[in-house]
Amino acid sequence: MNLNKVIRPNNFTHYLGDAIRNAREKLGLSQAELAELIFTRRATLSDIENGKTEPDASTLSYLARSLGKPISYFFSPASYKNIKPEDLNPLESELLIHFQQIWDDQLKQVVIFQVKAIAEFDPTQTLLNAVDLTISEKENETKLHELIKQMRKN
Repeated sequence: MNLNKVIRPNNFTHYLGDAIRNAREKLGLSQAELAELIFTRRATLSDIENGKTEPDASTLSYLARSLGKPISYFFSPASYKNIKPEDLNPLESELLIHFQQIWDDQLKQVVIFQVKAIAEFDPTQTLLNAVDLTISEKENETKLHELIKQMRKN
């Protein structure tokens, strides 16, 4: 038995292809239009959507960007570890409860974008900018006091 041979289509490639097709159709894109956005041929995209082949890493990245989806969107929940409710702390549970109450998928995307931005936020640069601004303001204040002293002398 050859373990290196992968039979396609299979459950993974079907799920992946369906996810791509659904996202593409939701955006109103044709296969030709999406193929151009991801730098591949329409026939290749068709093969991917039909589960006959899998995209390489760069194509998957282009798909995620072009379709406005996280890369995890293209993978079946069975292909990664599910987080159990008991694994969530109270704040994570509260966030999930409120997120599930959002009625519009576009609004959910906005929330995901904002949470990602907050998660990636590094306060170090903000702190450094604040220090630079404080120093600059202090220097300006000193110059202003010197100018007032000179004006009083005159």
